[in-house]
Amino acid sequence: MGENATGAPLSVSGRLKVVGTIVVILLAVWAAALGGRILLDRTGPPEYPASDVRDWATFADHLVLGTAGPADTDRFDVTTVLWSRQGAHPIGRRIAVESEMTTGEAYAVPVAWLDDGSSDGRWVALAADAVIPLEGGRLDPDAAAGGGATWAAEHAGESPRTLATELYETGPHPAAVPYLYESLEQRLAAVER
Repeated sequence: MGENATGAPLSVSGRLKVVGTIVVILLAVWAAALGGRILLDRTGPPEYPASDVRDWATFADHLVLGTAGPADTDRFDVTTVLWSRQGAHPIGRRIAVESEMTTGEAYAVPVAWLDDGSSDGRWVALAADAVIPLEGGRLDPDAAAGGGATWAAEHAGESPRTLATELYETGPHPAAVPYLYESLEQRLAAVER
């Protein structure tokens, strides 16, 4: 019952079974890795080094203050540019920034121009922890202290101008200085060498 009655059963050598199994496993691993990468690429904005003042001075183009636009957009209305890196990409008063922000709230954000191969490029916040809410014109002590992953947390409760002052006083990584007029990726590569 259930056997092929019209011909001899097919036999597959053990070696062919092993090779076939390996091919199937490799294809499954490749598909999982590719699928995982696609999911990671879509889960949120990219993250760049932002743990200390030198990271901000090297990889950010500007430190801006502004207000988050409607929740269904990435709009950010820039009210003040506190600091700009030498060679920074020019910034407008209304930009799109991929980051978690609450509509109508004010933030201090280190932004970088990412030339992603498209004709326009896009603005990104250096890291989620680097987006600091403002409360009464000062860095929100609760949010900055809770993030704790960036040097800005040390300035909780202070004016965002103290961040700009420290950025101007510190400057970029020495390895990135020849690449200040180049792309974010080139500055990253110079520092990682």
